[in-house]
Amino acid sequence: MKVNLQDVVDGILYANAETQFYYHTESESVVMLLDSIYGVGKDKKLNADIDAHPDQYLPLPNEYEVDETAMMADFAEQVDDSTIASALFRVLDEDGNSASRQFRQMIRNFEMESEWTEFRDECYEEIARMWCDENGIEVMK
Repeated sequence: MKVNLQDVVDGILYANAETQFYYHTESESVVMLLDSIYGVGKDKKLNADIDAHPDQYLPLPNEYEVDETAMMADFAEQVDDSTIASALFRVLDEDGNSASRQFRQMIRNFEMESEWTEFRDECYEEIARMWCDENGIEVMK
C-alpha cells in the first residue's frame, strides 16, 4: 500500500465534525465522507461501501485525535522572544475555543503567521507520517 503524503496531511488537517477522511486500501487513495448535519447530503454510496467493507477503509486521525492546542504550546515554547512566548502561553490558558482564536490573533499581531503555519504544517506532516507507519502504508511524495 502507498499514498501521497500530502493527501493524508490534507485529510487530517481538514477533518471536522461534518467531514471524515479515510484511506481506501483498494484504490490507495484518500476519500472524504461528508455528514449530512448541515444540509449536505451524505455520500450514501461511499457510506454503504464503508459499512460493507470496513477493512478496506482506514479512518485518518480527526480533529478529536489531533491536539492543535498542544501544537500551539510547542510553538510558543520554541519562540526566542520571551515576551512573545509568555503572551502566547497566557492566551492558551484561556478556556474553550477562545484560546485558539486569541492565539491566532496574537500570531497575526506579532507578524508570525508564516512561522506558525510552517510549524503547524510540519506537525501535521509528522502526524501523517506516523499514521502511515502505524498502518503499513508507504509514503509517496
